[in-house]
Amino acid sequence: MKKIGIVICNYNKKEYVLNCIQSVLESKTDDYDIYVADNASTDGSAEAIREKYGERVTVLANKENLGGSGGFNTGIRKVLEDGYEYLYCLDNDVLVDENAIGALAGYLDAHEDTGVAGSIVYHMDCPEYVQQYGLDIDFENYTAVTHYADFWDDGSIPDVKRCDTVATCSVMVRLSCIRETDIGIMPEDNFIYWDDMEWIYRFTLAGFKVVTVKNSAVLHKMGSNVKPSNTFINYYMWRNRMNFFMRYTPKEKTEEMSYRLLSAAFDSMYESMYREEHNIMKTLSYAFFDAVRGVRGKAAEYKILPNDANDDKFRMFLQGKKTYCLLPGGSDDERGVMKNFLQLLNPELVSCEDSARADVVLKPCDYVMQMAGGDRSFVYIDTQNNVILDEEDWTCVENYRYARSLFIYMNQAPFLDAVESLKNRN
Repeated sequence: MKKIGIVICNYNKKEYVLNCIQSVLESKTDDYDIYVADNASTDGSAEAIREKYGERVTVLANKENLGGSGGFNTGIRKVLEDGYEYLYCLDNDVLVDENAIGALAGYLDAHEDTGVAGSIVYHMDCPEYVQQYGLDIDFENYTAVTHYADFWDDGSIPDVKRCDTVATCSVMVRLSCIRETDIGIMPEDNFIYWDDMEWIYRFTLAGFKVVTVKNSAVLHKMGSNVKPSNTFINYYMWRNRMNFFMRYTPKEKTEEMSYRLLSAAFDSMYESMYREEHNIMKTLSYAFFDAVRGVRGKAAEYKILPNDANDDKFRMFLQGKKTYCLLPGGSDDERGVMKNFLQLLNPELVSCEDSARADVVLKPCDYVMQMAGGDRSFVYIDTQNNVILDEEDWTCVENYRYARSLFIYMNQAPFLDAVESLKNRN
């Protein structure tokens, strides 16, 4: 019997999944079987896989789209049932290096205290830059911190990196950890996003080491700058992030967590209102209240709306302007991003060092909502490309602190009740 059961989760990415499978088959190791869990694709993925690869790949066809977690779990159950030693999870838009699979298996063979080994993931479109090399759970800011995100690989990245969790775009798991503990399989009630991070974090909580291994390199397509067509990501990222920290934050930090998460949720909704992105605002509101009410699984269709993210107001403001002056402030990288953003909105704009001669004078800041009482002769711009343009904007900025305090005051008690209820059910 083969040592490794490989599970690829696929939904409507026929060309990607065919290329992914081909890269696996070109690996130096052949001690594996391949399973593709197909989430009821309508683009002919399952048929194309069977036609091209025949018995070399087993297609596990789901009758409906079960999301990332449900799709992977279809394959994970099969691999557990068939008795493999290791499970290797792989996203359909990944290409693996010929040594990637063998490097992970070799590391687990040599380190029995390690339950999970993940790859170093590079951007497919910019392969010299790292997409991620594992993640840590930040119980100060209540988010996940990605190691080496968008880092140019200059040779300084360690060969092995200990971390709290890894994304399942390319990760190998010691199956005895699941068979002999209550870690279980992926949390299907997430549907997608934070499901893999929560699952692997359970290995850390159970006392197993989680690492990333640089000798295992893959390319991942995810991370394109193309604007999503709808608010799918906004909903699941926010709802599941909140649920994660409601579930796993230590009891003594619960009140602090509630304040931080409520503040972050408010900021996102307030910014959406400020930028006149009404659909995003609605979806974020649904995500927040669903997290508090314990609504899980696949979102109701009416909660996922067309993506209306826009910079229309700033674009219109810049029309007819010829020069701009970006005053000192921010890092070189942040200033570079701001300059690129301005050029995108108005390609005719030219940088000018003399603020007295510039048509627009911009002042970089960390966050425009913290600029109450600022100098109204500037256009403030922050690292998220929020700007203050007119008196209406200044009114929103001046009211920000009071509105945030009111939001937290109104929602903290029911939020803490929801946290207690969730922890009591676990």
